[in-house]
Amino acid sequence: MVLSDRAPQTQKTPPVDGEDTAQHTVAFWQTISRNLPGVVFQRVLAADGTLDYPFFSEGVRAILGFSPEEMRVTGQGCLDVEHWADRAEHMQTVRQSARTLQLCLEEFRAITRDGEVRWLRGTSQPRPDGNGGIRWDGVLIDVTESRRAEQTLQMVMDHAADSIITLDGEGRIVSVNAAVERLFGYSAAELAGQSVSRLLPDSFGSGHDEYIARYQQTGEGRILEPGPRELVGRRKDGTAFPFEISTSEVRLEGQRLFIGIGRDITRRKETEAALFATEQRLLDISVNMPGIVFQRSLSPDGRIGYPYVSRAIQDILGLDPALAPFDSEPFLAAISVDMREAFIAKVHHSARTLAPLEDDLLLTDAGGGKRWMRSWSRPRRLADGTVMWDGVMLDVTDRKWAEEQLTYLAYHDPLTKAFTRAHLLERFDTLAGKMLKDGQLLALVSLGIDRFSSINTTLGHAVGDQLLIRLTERLFGCLNEGDVLARVGGDRFLLLLTGMPDVAEIAITVEQFMTRLRDPFALEDEEIEISACAGISIFPQDGINGETLARDADVALARAKAVGPGTMLSFVPEMNARASRTLTLQNRLRRALEREEFVPFYQPQVDLESGEIIGMEALVRWFTPDDGMISPADFIPVAEEFGLIDGICEQMLRACSRQQLLWREEGLRVVPVAVNISGRQFHQPKRLVQSLEAVLAETGLPPSLLELELTESSAMSDPQQAVSVISVLRERGLVCSIDDFGTGYSSLSVLKSFPIGKLKIDRSFVLDIASDPNDAAIVTAIVAMAHALKLKVVAEGVETQQHLEFLRNLGCDQIQGYFFSRPLPAAEMGRLLAEGRRLTLPTL
Repeated sequence: MVLSDRAPQTQKTPPVDGEDTAQHTVAFWQTISRNLPGVVFQRVLAADGTLDYPFFSEGVRAILGFSPEEMRVTGQGCLDVEHWADRAEHMQTVRQSARTLQLCLEEFRAITRDGEVRWLRGTSQPRPDGNGGIRWDGVLIDVTESRRAEQTLQMVMDHAADSIITLDGEGRIVSVNAAVERLFGYSAAELAGQSVSRLLPDSFGSGHDEYIARYQQTGEGRILEPGPRELVGRRKDGTAFPFEISTSEVRLEGQRLFIGIGRDITRRKETEAALFATEQRLLDISVNMPGIVFQRSLSPDGRIGYPYVSRAIQDILGLDPALAPFDSEPFLAAISVDMREAFIAKVHHSARTLAPLEDDLLLTDAGGGKRWMRSWSRPRRLADGTVMWDGVMLDVTDRKWAEEQLTYLAYHDPLTKAFTRAHLLERFDTLAGKMLKDGQLLALVSLGIDRFSSINTTLGHAVGDQLLIRLTERLFGCLNEGDVLARVGGDRFLLLLTGMPDVAEIAITVEQFMTRLRDPFALEDEEIEISACAGISIFPQDGINGETLARDADVALARAKAVGPGTMLSFVPEMNARASRTLTLQNRLRRALEREEFVPFYQPQVDLESGEIIGMEALVRWFTPDDGMISPADFIPVAEEFGLIDGICEQMLRACSRQQLLWREEGLRVVPVAVNISGRQFHQPKRLVQSLEAVLAETGLPPSLLELELTESSAMSDPQQAVSVISVLRERGLVCSIDDFGTGYSSLSVLKSFPIGKLKIDRSFVLDIASDPNDAAIVTAIVAMAHALKLKVVAEGVETQQHLEFLRNLGCDQIQGYFFSRPLPAAEMGRLLAEGRRLTLPTL
C-alpha cells in the first residue's frame, strides 16, 4: 500500500451523523466481497494530503495474517507492513493517479504477520470524494508465486550469455559482447568509445547522460538502483525495442567501471500487456459481464428481497439498480410463470439447508424478449436469522436455444419436420401397453417412394427436396390423432398407426395414404407423379418389440419394391429368411469384388454374310471358392439393389481390355468386345468417362476394340442425357449399342437421335420366331426399322437352324447364341479365334 508522508493521527475525531452510514457501507462491502478472491479496499487521500484506508475486506487476513481492523487501526493501512524499498515509488504512483484521475495500477511488497514477504498487485479507480479529496475503490491480488517464478527466471537469465556492456566512469562504452552486436546491429569496433546513449532513443539517451553526471558528482542516482531497469533500446537501423538491464559498479586497478547485463524483453512486455488486459477485464466483469451480480435475502418472516444488484439488471429487466434494496416483486414477475413457484420453493429449500442454489430461469427482458439466465448463489445465515445469498446470474440464452435446437433435431428431420425413427419408436413403447389393454392394434408402415432417385437425377436435388417436403405435408394431412410420421431415409418414411380395430382397417388406411400420394405434385412448372410401396407389420400379432416390428416392416417394403411400383405387402416370417439370404449374398458380393472373383466369358457374334466372327459379348461369371459358379440371375439383382453393380462392371471392363491385349500379343485376330454398362454407371457420366479413360490409358487398348452396351430402359429413362453421354463416348472413339431392344418403351423420334452403331434384339423375341407369328412380326419390324435408321442389327438367343434361316432371310446383320457357340472362358475363346472358325451359311 502507498504510505503517507504525514504522521498518523493518534486521536480520533468524534462520530458525526454520517458515521453510521459509513459503517454500514463498510459492512456492506465486507459482506459482498467475502467470497471474492483477493482484498477489496478503499483508500482516501484528503485535501490536506492525509492518506486513509477506511475499508479492507476479510481477504486481507488470508493474505497478510492481519484482520481488517488491524489494518485500519492507524488510518494509514499498510504503514507497518509495506516494504520500505517500495514506499516512495508506490506513493508517487498513487499521487499521479490522484492528479490525473486515471486507473491506479500498483505493485509492491508487504510483510505478513509471520515476517514473510508477499507481492501484491492492485487496481483501483479514483474519484473525487466531494470534500476536495480523492477516493479509490480497488482490489489487491496476491501475485507472490508469479513474482517468485519471475525472479527465478531472472536469476537464470542473469547468469546466461546475455548482452554485456562495460562503461567507463563517464558513460562511454569500453567493451560489448557478441550478444550486443547481434541485438543492436553494431560491431564492437563501432561502439568502442561511444556514449551508451547511442544505444538509446533520444528521449532516454539525454536522461541517461544526466544520471551519469549526477552520479559522478553526488554518488547518488538511479543508475545503480537495486534490480534491473527497463529501458528502450535503439538498434543501428533505428528500430526501438524494450530492453532490461542490471548495472553494477566495479573498480579495476583504480578505475571505476559499470557493467550492464541486459536482454531484449519484447516478449515479456507483450505478456505483461496481455496480463494487464486480463486484470482489467477481471476488474470490469461486475460491470460489463452479460449478467447480474446480486444479493438475495430471505427474512425470518418469509419476505424475499434483493439488497444489491448490479446495473446490468437495468438492461435486462428495466429496473434501476440505484433503487436497491427493493423487494422481490419486480424480479419474480420477470420469471416465466411456469417456473416462478418452483424457484421460490428452491429459495426456501436452500435457506433451510444452506446449500448453494443453482437454477436456470427464463426471464422477460425490458424489451419483452426472453432470456435464459443461469443463477449461482451461496447462502449464509445472519445473526437476526435472515439468510443472505451472494450470487451472479449469467446470460445463457444462446446455449439454451442451441440445446433446444439439438433436442428438436434429435426428434425431427430437419428437411421435412417429420419425426425421427427414434421418437416414433419411443411413442410405440409408450402406446403399446395401452393398445394391448384396449384390444386395439398398432401398425408400423414402412413407406418408400418409387424411383425417387430418378427425380433427383433428372430434376435436381432442390426439386427432390421440395417434393419430399410437399409429400410429407400431404402425409401429415392423412394422419389421425395419435398417429406418428417419421422420415427414416432419403425417400423412406415410417408410420405408426394407432388405435386400429383390425387388419382390414389397417390395409384400407395404408391404401388411402398411397392413393393420396398418387395425386400429381406441381413443382417448378412441372407436374410430378409418384407412387409408393409399403411394408406393414402389426402389433401384437407380428411381435411386441418396436425395433423388431420396424425392421420387419422394412423387410416387407423391400419385398414390395421387388414386386413392382405401388405394391403393398404385409410382413410374413418367410420374408426374414429371404432378407437374410439377400444380406448374406450382399456381403459375399463385396468380398468377391475385393478378391476379383468376377471373370468374363465371351460369346461370339457372327456376320450373316461372311460367317466370320466379327465381335463378341463379355458376360460376367462369378466363381466362388466354396460354391463354384453362381448364376448371374441370382446375384445381378442383388448387386443392382445395393449399388455393387458399378464395381462389377468396372472389373469386367478392365479384365476384357487386358485380355484383348494378350490376344494381340499372341498374334490372334482381335475383334471388338462388347461390355455391359449398368444404368447406375450411365447416370453418372463423369465417373463413367473417367473410368473408361483410366482403363484405356492403363492398358493402351485402342477404343475401337471396346463396345459399350446399355439397356433400352436405361437409355430411355432420360433420353436427353443419353444422347449427351453417348456423344461424349463416341468422341473418344467408343461405339455404343442398345441391348435388349424391344423390352422397353422406346420412342422412334428419340431413337433416331441416338449416335449408336447397332441394336440388339432381345432373345425373348427370337426364341419363338419360327412358331409365334407375333414374335416373328416384332423381329421383322425391328430389323426393318433399324436398317431404315442405318443401324446394324444383332439377334441374341439364336439356337436353331430355323432361327438362323429366318433371320438371314430378313436381312439381319449378325447373330449371337448357342447355335454357333456358348459363352466361353478366355482360353477357349482364344482357341476359337486361332482356329478361324466360321459359320456355315445355307445358300439363299
